[in-house]
Amino acid sequence: MPPPTDLIAYYTSLLREDFPESVRRTIPPLHETETVLFKSRFSAACEQIGQAIPTTRSPQGLDEALLAARELDYPLILKPKSHIVIGSAERGALIYDENDLRARFRPYCPAPGQSSLAEKYPELLLPVLQRYVPSARTRVYSVSGFKDVERGIVAATLSYKREQWPVDVGTSTVQVSCQDPHMLQEGLQVIDKLVSCGIFELELLKDGDRLLAIDLNPRAFGFMNLDMSLGRDLPWLWLQSTLGPVDPPPEPIPYLALEARHAPLYFLRHFADWRVLGRRQPSVDRRDPARERRRISLLGDWSDPLPKLLSHAILLKHPRSLIRAHFGSSQSERDRQSPAMRPA
Repeated sequence: MPPPTDLIAYYTSLLREDFPESVRRTIPPLHETETVLFKSRFSAACEQIGQAIPTTRSPQGLDEALLAARELDYPLILKPKSHIVIGSAERGALIYDENDLRARFRPYCPAPGQSSLAEKYPELLLPVLQRYVPSARTRVYSVSGFKDVERGIVAATLSYKREQWPVDVGTSTVQVSCQDPHMLQEGLQVIDKLVSCGIFELELLKDGDRLLAIDLNPRAFGFMNLDMSLGRDLPWLWLQSTLGPVDPPPEPIPYLALEARHAPLYFLRHFADWRVLGRRQPSVDRRDPARERRRISLLGDWSDPLPKLLSHAILLKHPRSLIRAHFGSSQSERDRQSPAMRPA
């Protein structure tokens, strides 16, 4: 099945006291969930614990946004403060110049059924601006795992988003396992300070010698099959934690060359590149040894077909927004290419 949304994570924390005590110990309190799901609060929390982040600004209107953009410099990232009010279809955009910012900076509309949250958190209707880090296109690192409220982090995995769609701000289409003990430990220190329990996924960027935190999901995530294939069964650990403190699982499977691929989005991305750009635009070095990795699905296993079919069907729940976002990203790529780079 697809991972739960930020909205489900929010309401689970909001209703935490209504759950049995055994389940309550697995659910982060509301203030903690708000901190990690609201990007402006997440940025402030990272600064308080000494964790570097890309420079982020929360303008209250277009004039402030234009001033902030001059400070950040173009290109820059414009993205929602949170998805709990506007839904998950809006991914944000890479902004190249002032005209682009003027055209795109505006309050978001609440998603159907989420107007009450817009009234409670009106600040979430305005986007944030963030300094663009070029490595984000092919190397968004993820530290994922499970934390028991009493025993601490008992399982953790490091991987990276090698391809995403839409480019720069999109969903992972290829997620690859990797090893970097230093990066893993740095990420876990951040998680340990900001998340008290449950399944987590922290996103990091490399900026020279620094690691920048950009997002923290206090919930199951889209490529959890990758963790499970490496011997870290996070849903099972969560279930065990409702019965009491959880011990670390056995040593993980020593299979490092593992790649999780989101087949529908992967196909759509390459089709859009071909249709709009006129030819396949490689996003990674073809000599990348990761291309030889063993592949698994991001959406489940055909040995249990019903969840996998539902996962694919949900992708088509709002096909218009899905297609427009993906083709719009390819169109932006074409528009930004210099004449010398454009396909003949």
